[in-house]
Amino acid sequence: MSLNIRPNVDLNDKSPEKLINDFRQLPCTANTGAEVVSISENLDTVKIKIPFNENTTNFMNIIYGGTMYAATDAVYVVMLWYRLGEDYLIIDKSSHVKYLRPGIEDLHATFYLPEDDILTIKQTLSRKKSMTREYLINITDSNGKVVCKITKEIAIRKR
Repeated sequence: MSLNIRPNVDLNDKSPEKLINDFRQLPCTANTGAEVVSISENLDTVKIKIPFNENTTNFMNIIYGGTMYAATDAVYVVMLWYRLGEDYLIIDKSSHVKYLRPGIEDLHATFYLPEDDILTIKQTLSRKKSMTREYLINITDSNGKVVCKITKEIAIRKR
């Protein structure tokens, strides 16, 4: 069985401005109120902000855990799609979320995907059918304290 899963955006247009707009339109980002603050020119770093406001907080006046998770959910998968291209199938396999302290202010997360990771993936998939990669996301407050740790396991295979 072959999965015919394709991105619904143009992976050839890799301008940071277009990527920011694409992220804004993803339901998991748009519905959480998260904002893409910046995307590096070579697409190896994405920074987001999860605002502390009435749309992101619960009845205890802390940011919903689901908001934190959803705001970060698609970032590494999308980064991998853009960096690897349509010759690769990239799908979330699992996630582990650990909430460490309440989110009581704007929160931030930085996603980093170095060129070495991209080369390792391509080299590994030239020999194997599929692989998984784990990426750690630290969601932090303004003092740099980690509020939430999310480990994403992403399955990748060459088409």
